[in-house]
Amino acid sequence: MSKKNGAAAEILRSMRDRIVRLEEEKKAIADDVKSVYAEAKSQGFDVKALRIVVKRAMEDQQAKAKRRETEEIAELYLANLGMLDGTPLGDAARERMLPPAPERDDDDGASPASTDEPPEWAAAPGAPARGAFTEADIDAARDQGAADSQAGKRIIDNPFVAGDPRRAAWDEGHCRDRQSDGMEIPESWRRKQRAKPDGVEKGAGA
Repeated sequence: MSKKNGAAAEILRSMRDRIVRLEEEKKAIADDVKSVYAEAKSQGFDVKALRIVVKRAMEDQQAKAKRRETEEIAELYLANLGMLDGTPLGDAARERMLPPAPERDDDDGASPASTDEPPEWAAAPGAPARGAFTEADIDAARDQGAADSQAGKRIIDNPFVAGDPRRAAWDEGHCRDRQSDGMEIPESWRRKQRAKPDGVEKGAGA
């Protein structure tokens, strides 16, 4: 019995020593990372921004896709709550609100010619100054977005040029009308369900 206890103690001691050594190495690496951030700060870089850059550089494709999907949904939430703060929806969030493209019958790989007229803002000569509009103008653009949604216009038909503060307000109005039915969470607000690999049951590995 004592021989078995002695063998177990040796195994435990070995594991302890390995963990202690790894923890010491981890601390040394953490100190090195800290010193690099300190150097970056001394050179005038924003450390918080640099941390975000590093975090994104370490993302794999799956993590990147999840982050982007979360950002798209957050943009739609912000638009419906009137919290875009002058920044219009991104392209990915707009695409999320569009109906799925119809399936193609041909298989030649060519893209069908678009029959849609380009939105008015696409031909605008330039964005007006932000201070050129009053709160009433912004509210009117928001109301216009809701009215255009009811008229069947798509989220990509925003009539205001990029940089125009009314562009974000129009997005907010359109999203509020199109998304909020008071009955259930709209599909575009939900995270897409991804197919599980074959042989993986629901709840497995949790």
